[in-house]
Amino acid sequence: MRRVRLTLEARDRLAERTKGKEEKRKAEIEKDRSVRDATPMYMSRFMEELAPRLPVDAIIFDEALTCSPAITRYFTPSQPGQYFLTRGGSLGVGIPGAIGAKLAHPDKTVIGFTGDGGAMYTIQALWTAARHNVGAKFVVCNNGSYRLLQANVSAYWKERSIPPHEFPLSFDLSRPVLRFAEMARSMGVAATRVEKAWEIGPAIQEALTHQGPFLIDLVLEGQTHPELIGVRCGQ
Repeated sequence: MRRVRLTLEARDRLAERTKGKEEKRKAEIEKDRSVRDATPMYMSRFMEELAPRLPVDAIIFDEALTCSPAITRYFTPSQPGQYFLTRGGSLGVGIPGAIGAKLAHPDKTVIGFTGDGGAMYTIQALWTAARHNVGAKFVVCNNGSYRLLQANVSAYWKERSIPPHEFPLSFDLSRPVLRFAEMARSMGVAATRVEKAWEIGPAIQEALTHQGPFLIDLVLEGQTHPELIGVRCGQ
């Protein structure tokens, strides 16, 4: 009887937590509507259109980091082995990770998300995808910055009661402009750059129907100061 009671209690706790998570997810999606028409775009706008187009067994390799919450908000993994998340403090596993997942599951749709900072660590992996015709799809969340470092230093300032101020310019990737679609094409990977909301749907359609690897350079909102680069000492 005690085992049955514990099992029932565990089931009830799981149901309660599941309900709580779903209510939170719906509230966040509702909040996304306030920035739906913003330019530059938010990641939620892209995922709103991508998620309904994905097969139910699609595989996500997620190194989007600060954009990750929007990914799982709209595409909630429901099967083991469907969602892979970068671990540790290193950067650059998004593109090669998606290639590995596609090699392991050649018949499934595999999408790798990475940031612009992370992509610059291993951009040469696109050449490997083209050389071996590995049909993974890649999305670079291009916000012109190392946003994770911005978030980390903001937390550091808060912990030590340091007033918020401008981020170090070394966190800023906005100048020169990084054009990942051009980089991808130079290495043999078909690609497109998305800067406006109306471009999202056609880009997704092209990526999912293209035979072979494909990259979407997704331009998102970011906190940058390109006008200060080269003006301040050391920048």
